[in-house]
Amino acid sequence: MIKKKIGIVAEKLDHTLSPRIHNYWSKKTKSNFLYKKYEIEEKSIEKFFHNYKKDRNFIGFNITIPYKEKFINMCDNVSLRAKKIGSVNLIYKKENMIYGDNTDVTGFRKTFNLLKIKRIKTVLLIGAGGASRAILYFLNKKNIDNIDIFATSLRRRDGLSKNFNFKNFTNKTTLLKKRYDLIINASNAGMSHGNKMNRNILRLVKKTKGVIDIVYNPLETDLLNEAKKHNIRSLGGLIMLVEQAKPSFEIWSKRSIEIDDKIYQSLIGKI
Repeated sequence: MIKKKIGIVAEKLDHTLSPRIHNYWSKKTKSNFLYKKYEIEEKSIEKFFHNYKKDRNFIGFNITIPYKEKFINMCDNVSLRAKKIGSVNLIYKKENMIYGDNTDVTGFRKTFNLLKIKRIKTVLLIGAGGASRAILYFLNKKNIDNIDIFATSLRRRDGLSKNFNFKNFTNKTTLLKKRYDLIINASNAGMSHGNKMNRNILRLVKKTKGVIDIVYNPLETDLLNEAKKHNIRSLGGLIMLVEQAKPSFEIWSKRSIEIDDKIYQSLIGKI
């Protein structure tokens, strides 16, 4: 029997653990799926999407950095939250139409709730890409808008200000507050083989209530290590990774799944 194809699309996918997650669930639920990596150049996105539409065995795919905002206009139908966020990380077929959704919100919600920080009024968000848009969407839904965004480039500021509420957008750490209730890293800073986290931001950790770093490789980033040094509540990106994957698999397979400890053990063993 020919396996149905699902997968993940990006420019580079050396770091991804998504195939391990979905192929584990496929085996566990006895679904006939094979989750593959699709590394494509930006100039080939439209051709890839055209081939996906024609391939009956290609059920759907996830999207990660840097293409989350590229696929949204190619879909026939986009969820309301994905429209608001302005990016999709899930593509699937239904009744001969192509649907797009954003499950990053689901993954971040779970992480945020597990951190159990009360009375969050001020937030520092590091990064301004697709994941940051999902996080801003969630925070605004929680009526949190006293948010400072730090990004190395200012070019995304106008796009974010049209859709989300926040106070300041800067590429200079000297313009940041001296204290935030919550610090969130939604950039690739601290990622294995990536840029280092800004030292001035690390200095802010000791005065915060909590830290969330959506980077999952390495498990212990500089930001998380700084939080542990000062006994600050913190969570890394592995929970968000698994929790955002769950609704994707459930839509593709039309089956409900439970997240167990084995999936986390398997992922940690590969990091």
